Amino acid sequence: MVGWLVIGSLNERTQSNTDAEVLETAMAVAKYSNSLASTGSVESNAAMTREGVIETRGAIANYKSELEGQLAALEGMGYDDRAARIRDQVGLLVANVDQIENGRPDLLRALLAGEQNRQKLALATNRELAPAALTSLDNQFHFMMTGRSDLRDRVATGAEAFSKEEFLRYTHISTPLRSLGVAHSSLIGASRMVDPTLVTTVEEAFDSAAHRMERSIEYLSENGGPELDPSVVPLSNQLIAAGTGPGNYFGALRARLSLAVRERELIAVNGQILAELQLELDGLVAEVQQSSAASKDESAQTASTGRIIVLVVGIVGVVLALLSAGYFAIRGRQV
Repeated sequence: MVGWLVIGSLNERTQSNTDAEVLETAMAVAKYSNSLASTGSVESNAAMTREGVIETRGAIANYKSELEGQLAALEGMGYDDRAARIRDQVGLLVANVDQIENGRPDLLRALLAGEQNRQKLALATNRELAPAALTSLDNQFHFMMTGRSDLRDRVATGAEAFSKEEFLRYTHISTPLRSLGVAHSSLIGASRMVDPTLVTTVEEAFDSAAHRMERSIEYLSENGGPELDPSVVPLSNQLIAAGTGPGNYFGALRARLSLAVRERELIAVNGQILAELQLELDGLVAEVQQSSAASKDESAQTASTGRIIVLVVGIVGVVLALLSAGYFAIRGRQV
């Protein structure tokens, strides 16, 4: 009887230890899954370095290895159905993070190329084209007002300086300068844009400004006059080609945004997977608690039954002892 009760007590402690291991494993799965998702769900940006990307991949590999170990430990602990569903959710998370990491190099190259193009554009426009166009406009205006120019051999009369031809030159020099800001801002915005729904609007603004510039550049290329800086026409054509020519900003922008949108979608899905995984882990904890409570109830019932049996055995033993004593007493008197 005592042995039976001891065995029941050992079974209770064994089940309790197993449940504790299950809960500890569930906590570890939650921990490493969240670490994996947070590390692999960072949006790519131009500030990322090669060393940082390599470090991130190392961390991701470590989290994946830890998760595999915890999932393997969870299997065979008596909660196989729940463990299988948890493994499925972790598998989805790992696959998603792998997709993000596999697509990151192309997106980073696109981001880096966009940033480099932006810097080149800013340099060419702000330091070369804009000053050259402004100086040309000032020189043309000065000639029209005074008839004098350091770029001409003689002083012109008022009628000559303010002729239709000189006025057209002034107008066509001022047009690229006025359109320059819109075209430049459109391309700068395109190099940093993150919302694909705005691409068409920005592209239309650029096309409108570029069209105005083209008409004036076409005139100036034939009738620029001595006051026009010779760099204005090629630099203006370069700016226009940046938004309309082969490999232009808007084509590159659409390709980059396609990669970025896909990455953001995968990151959003990671959040959903984590939520589903957490539900499965919560369900596992609930099952463990329910099993533990049932085990305790069973053990309590076993102990209670044992105590009753021990009590009955004790009473029976006392009765037998009394009967035996009476029997031997009677035999003694008979002898």
